[in-house]
This record gives sequence, C-alpha cells and structure tokens, in this order.
Amino acid sequence: MNGARVLSRLQALLHFHLFLLWIPTHGRKSDYTQEEIQILLNVHNYYRRKVDPPAANMQKLEWHSELASMAQDWADKCTFEHGQPKRDRQPFEDIGQNLNKFTSSNLKRLDSLEARTHIPLRTWWDEVTWYDFASDRCLGPMCGHYTQLVWARTKYVGCGYLNGTQCPGKFTYVVCNYGPTGNIGLNPKQPYIRGDPCSKCDSGHGWCDDKLCITCTDQTCACPLKCKNCGIFNAKNCTCTCTEGWDYADCSEPCENSNKTVCTRMHQASCSLIQPEWCRAKCGHCTSSRNTTKAMKCCGGKQCRNKGYLNTGNCECMCPGGFHDKSCGIVQHMKQ
Repeated sequence: MNGARVLSRLQALLHFHLFLLWIPTHGRKSDYTQEEIQILLNVHNYYRRKVDPPAANMQKLEWHSELASMAQDWADKCTFEHGQPKRDRQPFEDIGQNLNKFTSSNLKRLDSLEARTHIPLRTWWDEVTWYDFASDRCLGPMCGHYTQLVWARTKYVGCGYLNGTQCPGKFTYVVCNYGPTGNIGLNPKQPYIRGDPCSKCDSGHGWCDDKLCITCTDQTCACPLKCKNCGIFNAKNCTCTCTEGWDYADCSEPCENSNKTVCTRMHQASCSLIQPEWCRAKCGHCTSSRNTTKAMKCCGGKQCRNKGYLNTGNCECMCPGGFHDKSCGIVQHMKQ
C-alpha cells in the first residue's frame, strides 16, 4: 500500500469519524439462543487461543447484537454470497464476514446444533492447513475465513443462520459478521503479532484470559506479563515501565515507526485512524532513545533484532529460534 493510497484512506476514515454518534438501526434479532451464542463465542475463542505461532495481541471476542442482526437479515435472503443488509449507519466502517453452507441428506443433522455452531467454525479453521504465517501466503484454494477467524484486532462477532429446510436445496446457512474487520493492513499483513500471549494487547496492558487480551476493571485478572529490556513491572495496571527506546506492554520491541512513508506525511491528529503498529514513536506510544544519554539506556543502548531481547544480567541478546549472533541478526540454517 503506497503513501498516497494510505493518506487517501486516512481522509476517508476521518470523514467517517466525523459522523454523529452511531445510532443502531435494528433489523430482525438473530435466531441463535443465548446458549448457542455462548457456544459460538466459546468456539471462536477456542480457535483464537490455538494459533501457532502464539499471538501477542489476540483479543477475546465478544457478542455484538447489531452485527448479529445484520447477519440474520443477510442469512434470511438464502443467497450464498458476501454482503450486508441496508442500514442507515453501520456499527463499524468495515465489517468482516464469514459464510458457511452445510448440506446433508440427513435432515435432522441439517437442523442440528452442530450444523449451526461447530461445523462452520471448524470449516473456517481448517484453512490453517494452507496458510503460511511467515510469508503471509495462502498455499491452497482459500485462507480468508481462517485469517478473519483469528484476526487479532477483531473484537466483536455476531452471527445468524437459517436451518436446512428454509432455503431451496436444503442446506444450513450460517453468516458471521466481525468488527472491526480483518484481512486489512500492510504486506505482509499477518492476522496477529507473533509473541508471548497478551504481551502486545492494543490496550497497552497485559491482562489476559488464557492467551486472549481482555479489559480488567478490578485488577483481579491474570497478568502473565514478563518485562524485558530493563522494563519495570507494575502489577497494579499490568504493564511494564519501559526504558527509553523500548515499546509495548512488555518492552520487547524497539520504539520506532514501522511505516516511515505514512508517518512522515501524516499529522499526529490522525494517529487514531491508522494501524496501531505503523507509527508507534510518532504517535507517542513509546519514547525514542535519540535524546537519551548512553548511561540512561538499557545496556548502554544495545538492541536485539528479530524479536530478540536483552539479558539484563550480562547484556547479551536472547535470540528466538532461527536466529543467532550478538544481535540476533543472522539466520541460523539447519544442518542437513
């Protein structure tokens, strides 16, 4: 995505955010019962916890009634294609969507709980077989359902369905809408950031529910955060106070702007409209070490590459698998 296209998208996003407070325009309520909704959430979050390599910023999904209403209205059309029903305003500017059509000669199975909960999600998850995380490439016929299912920054889901006797051809049709949408960003645009679970949650905190980022209001949630690169742990808000030059809740990444083209041209007022990892330094998510004396920097300012981190006892880099040398900058080839 070049700079001009990114700036054009920022302008469009800014225009969208100038709307008045969104007022939902409800259609038909989702046909899923409360028990089935909880099953859908549990299965979604089960697969999100299961990703390999592990995710550092995977958000725990919550149910969104308007997304579910829109999904139900779309399912009612019995048209197996992507789209959304007309609304005066949508809850999100862009909405992700997964579809599944399950056919069976067994009518009881068509109208079963499994057909409208477990089967569609398992079908979407199974695309992981074709997805290569390192290169962000799909090596098979389809991967988009999988990447939306495990898109870390998607926070809400809402689904609707029609059972096997309501559509011509006798099939169970499931529609799930997601907000914010997945499958957007830079190339590569992996669905999540690789790393220790809950170490790079968008909230800036490390509160965690079994590998998924959550909001915690009473400090009773699990906080598995481990501070790196001389960071100081703050148990009260589950964060690390990073030394200058380091970033994220666990201080594991250098403080920098990953998309220099966008960051050079954009104004700070647009920070809330872009991908959070693009302009970390410019948007004030972390403090650069440029104006800091060497004595104040962790290990004199030494930094490790490729997600390595400093052993503050001897100031040597602890390299992840596949890399070695003093700064984790050399790819370690496997011996034949």
